[in-house]
Amino acid sequence: MEYLRLTGRDTVFGKYLAERLERVGIQTNSEEGLHIICCADGGAVDCDMLIRPSGSECPSSFPVTELVLHDMYIPGGSEDWGPSEIEQHLDWLVSSLGKPPKGEPRYWVHVRDVVDMVALLLLDDLPTSRIDVCGRRCWGHEVMSAELGVLFSRVKAAENKTFQLENLKIFEPKVEPTITQKRPDLYPLHSALQEVGTPGWHPLVPFRIGLMECIALQLE
Repeated sequence: MEYLRLTGRDTVFGKYLAERLERVGIQTNSEEGLHIICCADGGAVDCDMLIRPSGSECPSSFPVTELVLHDMYIPGGSEDWGPSEIEQHLDWLVSSLGKPPKGEPRYWVHVRDVVDMVALLLLDDLPTSRIDVCGRRCWGHEVMSAELGVLFSRVKAAENKTFQLENLKIFEPKVEPTITQKRPDLYPLHSALQEVGTPGWHPLVPFRIGLMECIALQLE
């Protein structure tokens, strides 16, 4: 595939997707080829692939590939495309004011894994069905907050040249929460990726690396 039409390229997710596709030589501003819509709100028009966050109000009434994104996080801010717990907790760490914000268990998935997956799906005929997308592992909010807090303290210690032994200790949180959310069905996504010759849905960005990217952009 050499070209397609990408509507919604000005959204925070659309920018990531356009950059990813153009990096492999796919023009995203053509009037021909597949039509992909990135839509966080409002109605969706006829297209070949609709990509939307799970909380949006724009399900397609057309037989298209509909990617519904759950618990996606984007370093620098997810806006309407994902939960805001990571940004909220970072704001609290920076300000140190009040009580830490609350949140829910999440199947966090990095935006980079999502756009890589979209690029792979375009290698073959698209399935005309709903495909839910999220991470495979559930992270309790308390565990995410603790992980973010440890990483943030290390960054600040390096920045202020106040590293101590405590900052160097290996932190291995117990990932599985005592209370979990039901995970969306990942079988359609896994099988669709296998159809294009990949091992299936296996997100590659470690959560710790993703959180470090969030911290770096927060402190810019």
